[in-house]
Amino acid sequence: MAAAEAELATAYAQAVRDIFFNADYTGGSTRYQKPQECWDRFEAMLDHLGRPGAALKLIHIAGTNGKGTTSALCERMLRECGVRVGLFTSPHLHVFRERIRIDGALVSREAVVSAMARVHAASLAVGGASPFEKLTAVALVCFEASGVEWVVLETGLGGRWDATNHFKPAVCGICKIGFDHMNVLGSTLREIAGEKAGIIKPGVPAFSVLQEEEAVAVLRAAATAAGAELTLGEALPAVGPLPPWLAPPCQAHNAALATALVRSVAARGLLVDDPAACARALAAARWPARFELLQPSLLHRIPLLLDVAHNQPAIRALVESVATTYAGAKMVVILGANRDKDIAAVIREILGLGSRLAALVAVASSHPKATPAAELAEMGRAAEGEARPAWLVAGSMLEGLQLAAEALGAEGCPASGQLVLCCGSVFVAAEMREALARAEPALLAEDDWAHEEPEPPLVM
Repeated sequence: MAAAEAELATAYAQAVRDIFFNADYTGGSTRYQKPQECWDRFEAMLDHLGRPGAALKLIHIAGTNGKGTTSALCERMLRECGVRVGLFTSPHLHVFRERIRIDGALVSREAVVSAMARVHAASLAVGGASPFEKLTAVALVCFEASGVEWVVLETGLGGRWDATNHFKPAVCGICKIGFDHMNVLGSTLREIAGEKAGIIKPGVPAFSVLQEEEAVAVLRAAATAAGAELTLGEALPAVGPLPPWLAPPCQAHNAALATALVRSVAARGLLVDDPAACARALAAARWPARFELLQPSLLHRIPLLLDVAHNQPAIRALVESVATTYAGAKMVVILGANRDKDIAAVIREILGLGSRLAALVAVASSHPKATPAAELAEMGRAAEGEARPAWLVAGSMLEGLQLAAEALGAEGCPASGQLVLCCGSVFVAAEMREALARAEPALLAEDDWAHEEPEPPLVM
C-alpha cells in the first residue's frame, strides 16, 4: 500500500509539473500573440480528446473581480437543486486540486494523473499548449469521466480568447470589470470589457453586475451583436440575509449574480426549480480568504480579516467595506503584492484609510512574482498622501502578525476597537492561512485545505 501511494504521489507531482512547466512567471506577457492560431490549436486539441465537455451543461463566468465567489455560489446552488456539478476555478489557495472540484470535493490525484496522460498526448499531437489550455483540458476530461451533469467554468484571463470559451453555455455571467492584466487585455476599460464580453454568445442569456458606464456600453453592444438578452445590475434579484463574508456590497452583487444565473436555467426547465435552493446555498457556501474573519491567539484577541483582493479596484472595494464594517477601528494592514500588479495604485487605496492606520507591514509570498517585502515597504514610504503611517518589514507571515500586534498594542486601544487586515495577493492570503493552520490548527475547520500537505511545484 505504501509503495502504491508513493507511486501515485510521484505520478501526480509529475502531472502537475507537466501542466505548468512552460509557465511564464516574469510578468512580462504582452497583448495576445497570434490569438487565432492559439484558438485553432486548442480546438484541434479538444478534437483530439473527443471534445470533452460538449455534452455538459455549462455556466460560464468572466470578469475582473468576483469570478471565484460567483462560481462557487453557482456550484453550491446547483448542488442544492439536486444535480451533480463540476467546478473549475483558478488560482488555488492551498492545493492544486482546488481548481477542479466534483460535487464539492477536490478531484482525486488518480483522476488528475489519468486526465493529464491524455492531455499530454493531445498537446504533443497539436504542437504544444499553454499551461491554462492544459489545465482546462484536464478539468474537462475529469468532469466527463466523473459523470457530472453541470459544470461551472471560470475564465482564466479575459474571455474572448480564453480556453474556457470553446463551448456554448446555458447562461453566462460577467462580474465587475476593472483594471488588471492590462499588459494582455488592454489599457482602457473599453478594451478590457471587450475581452470579457467575448463570452456572450448568440441566444445565450447573459447577466452582469453593476458596471462603469463605459463597460456597460461595450456589454450592450456585444449582446446586441450576438442576439443575446442581457440583464444588467439593477435588474438582478435581491438576496438576503447573507453571511458576513458575503455582506460587503461587492460580494452581495456577486451573490445576486449567481442567483440570477441559476434562476435563469431553472426558469427554462434545465434544472428543477427549487425557490429555496439559492437561499440555502448562500447560507452554506464557503470560499476562504474572501472577507474572512479569524481570531488568532497570536493577535491577543484582535480580529484578523483576510482577503485575496490584489488589484486596484478590488482593494478599493475592500477598503470601502472595511471602513464601513469596522468604522472607528484602529488598523494595521499586512500587505504583499506581486510585481505584475499596479502596486502604487494599491498602496494609494490603502492609504485612503487615513488616520485609522496605525502601521503597515510589508510581507512577501514565496511566489516567483512576489515583490520583496523591503522593496514594497520602500514603495509605500515614497507614496504621496496625507496619511504617513509607519512601514514595517516582516520576514514571514507569523512575524507580520507579531509586528501588527505590537503596533496596535502601542496605540493603547482595546482589542475590540482594533483590526488587522491582510490583503494584496492571493498567495499572501494563502500563506497566512497555512501559517496559522500550522501554528493554531484549531483556528480553521478540520477539513480546511490549509491543513493539506503542500503540493510542489509552486504554480500560478
